[in-house]
Amino acid sequence: MIDLIGIGLGPFNLSLAALLENQPTVTSKFFEQKGEFNWHKGMIFPHTTLQVPFMADLVTLIDPTSRYTFLNYLHTQHRLLKFYFLEDFEIYRKEYNHYCQWVAGQLNSAVFETTVIDVALKEDGNGLNVTVCEHGKNKIYTAKNLVIGTGSQPILPPFLQQIAERVPYQCMHTANFSENFNFTNIRRTDQLTKVLVLGSGQSAAEVYQVLFDQQFDENNEVKFQLDWMTRSAGFFPMEYTPLGLEHFSPAYINYFHHLKPITKANVVSKQDLLHKGISAHTIKAIYHKLYERSIANQEICSTITSNCELLDATLDSTRNNMISLTLRQHEQDSVFSAEYDCVIAGTGYKDVLPQCMGSLLSAIEYDQFEQPKINRNYTLAYKNHSKDTKDSGRIFVQNKETHSHGIGAGDLGLGAYRSGCIVNELMGKQVYDTEALQVFQNFGKFV
Repeated sequence: MIDLIGIGLGPFNLSLAALLENQPTVTSKFFEQKGEFNWHKGMIFPHTTLQVPFMADLVTLIDPTSRYTFLNYLHTQHRLLKFYFLEDFEIYRKEYNHYCQWVAGQLNSAVFETTVIDVALKEDGNGLNVTVCEHGKNKIYTAKNLVIGTGSQPILPPFLQQIAERVPYQCMHTANFSENFNFTNIRRTDQLTKVLVLGSGQSAAEVYQVLFDQQFDENNEVKFQLDWMTRSAGFFPMEYTPLGLEHFSPAYINYFHHLKPITKANVVSKQDLLHKGISAHTIKAIYHKLYERSIANQEICSTITSNCELLDATLDSTRNNMISLTLRQHEQDSVFSAEYDCVIAGTGYKDVLPQCMGSLLSAIEYDQFEQPKINRNYTLAYKNHSKDTKDSGRIFVQNKETHSHGIGAGDLGLGAYRSGCIVNELMGKQVYDTEALQVFQNFGKFV
C-alpha cells in the first residue's frame, strides 16, 4: 500500500512531492495526465512575470535549505549572478515554468501521461482504491491517503460556453488564448474585424496588451478594432501593500477558518482586489501604449469601458458567425447591443473536485452552500467522522479551499506552507515548522 497518491501535478502537488523527497519512509506517487509539467501554458506571453516574489517558489517559505529552491535552480543553470544583477523580485513566467520542470524531472514520484479514472474507499475502510490508466492499461493502486491537486477550471458564462464549443477560435477563455487565437481565422474582408476582451483581472489585461501590439500590420494599417470591457466599476490595481499582503498568511488562515460559513462567503466576496486585480505596472504599461499611439491625436482603434455587464450572447451563422452581445451599463441602467468577430473572456475559474471522485462524493460532508467541508489540516470532512482518523482514507486538497481557508488558497506563496502542513500530517509529527511564518497583524480579537 502506498502512503500517498496525488491526483494532478501542478505547482502545489509538485511542492508536496519535492518536500516528500526528504522523507524516505513515506511512499508516494503523483499522477498527471499531461506529458510534461506546464503551468498555465496558454498565458506565458513575452515579458510576463509572476505577481509574487521569487521566494514564492515550491519550497523556500517552508524549507529554505531544500535543494529544490529557485535560487538553487539558478545556481545549477549558471544564472545566479545574472539574476543577482537583474535586481528584480518578480520572475518571468517562462522561467518559473522551466524551474518547475527542472524539479519535476528529478522526482521519482512524478508520473506523467497517466489518468486517474476512479477513487473509492476500500471496503474495510482502511485506505482507498485508485484506478488509473497508465500506458493504455488500467491499474488499481491502494493508498492510505490521497491529495487532490487538479487545479481550478476556467469558466465561461453558459451562453459564451455554447458559442466557444461551436467556434473555439472566435470565442474563448483567456486560459486558451495562446492556443486558440489566430487572426487569420477571424479576419473579415468586407469590414474591419472587431475583437473584444472581457474582464478586469491580470489575465484580461495581459491578453489586451498582446493584442494591442498586434493591431497594425507592417504597413501600419489597422488589422482589427480592439475593445476591452468589464462589469467592474473600473480597471483597478491589485492590492499590493505589505499589510494587505498579510492576508496571505497562516495567521489569516487560522482566523478565517473559524468564521461562520455565511461570514466567510461575505468576506471573500469583498476581497477581489487582494487577488484578482491587475498589477500596477501592467496598468501603467498599457497606459503608456495608449498614450504613445495617441501622439498627434491619431486614432487608437481601441475602447476601454467599465460598468458594462454581459447579459447574453448569440452566434449568427448567416453573417460569418458574428457574435451578438447584449450588455447593460450598471450606473446608467441602460441595455445596449454590440457585435464582435471574436470574444476573449477573462471570466475566472472555479474549484471543483475531479470527476474521478464521483463514487466518493456521497461520503463527503458539505456546508450550507453545497461546498465540501474542509478541515483545518486540509482534509475533506467525511459524513462519517470516524473516517477522519489516521490511515483511514484521508483526502487532502490543494487550492480548493478558498471558501474554508480564505483567499490564500491559490497563492503560490502559501503553497509551500500548505505542503509542509500535509507532510506533518503524514508523518504524525512536526517535520516542518509551520509556526515560523509570522506576521504583524492580529486578525481577530485580542486582549
